[in-house]
Amino acid sequence: EIHEKIYEEIGKLGRDYVSIYNITRSFLEENKDYVLELVKREGKPVLLHFVPEGKYYWVINIEYNIIDQLGRPREIGTFQIDVGNAKRFGITFTDENGEKKYPVIIHTAIIGSVERYIYAVLDTAVAMESEGKPPMLPVWLSPIQVRLIPVGEEHVEKCLEIAEVLSKKGFRVDIDDRKESISKRIRDAETRWIPYIAVMGNKEIKEGKLSVRIREKGQVEKLSIEELIKLLKERTAGFPRRELTLPMLVSSRPGYR
Repeated sequence: EIHEKIYEEIGKLGRDYVSIYNITRSFLEENKDYVLELVKREGKPVLLHFVPEGKYYWVINIEYNIIDQLGRPREIGTFQIDVGNAKRFGITFTDENGEKKYPVIIHTAIIGSVERYIYAVLDTAVAMESEGKPPMLPVWLSPIQVRLIPVGEEHVEKCLEIAEVLSKKGFRVDIDDRKESISKRIRDAETRWIPYIAVMGNKEIKEGKLSVRIREKGQVEKLSIEELIKLLKERTAGFPRRELTLPMLVSSRPGYR
């Protein structure tokens, strides 16, 4: 299950792993069926790297590597069966016969360390750009998930109403109410990799739909508030939600010229 979870998480970024099995010969000989089952679940060849007996505290250490955009393997997830540290740190349990035993310890980093996961996220964005797609962060991780752009000052109030609805649903939304052209504000939002940029003017108010620029698709779609919320829920399902920590109005934030 751990093995499958490690693959599931990297799959959410649209990536796959190539694996290195650092292993002792004795562990392979005694647990050949187990190792074969792991390899079978990989669905592709793995590299077996045999290590000297007793040199490390583990008997198998699996390195899950992405191949980055420079063609290099980069370890992200890990899995180890540790047979040495329990004795080293005095970790024991009492078995059914009343005897003290040293447990086997499972080490795993399902998404790697924070910096490894960030590396995978950013390398994925580089891959998007190399494929001619707009680079972006996963929607759940994007600092601003929705930016509302009012056509004029008279549309700010409506944007505030929509932003309040989205915020209560747990999404990070702001409003670019600066006295800049619409094209400049859209461009600024795009350079910040904001996944959903919605323009609000008289036409949108009359139709009851937002003109939403969807970064992932590279196109503009007409969406109602309910449809936008549904889309946001789908793209962030299973991930944590954190509220916006910046002022909602972009004009209220410190800026430089």
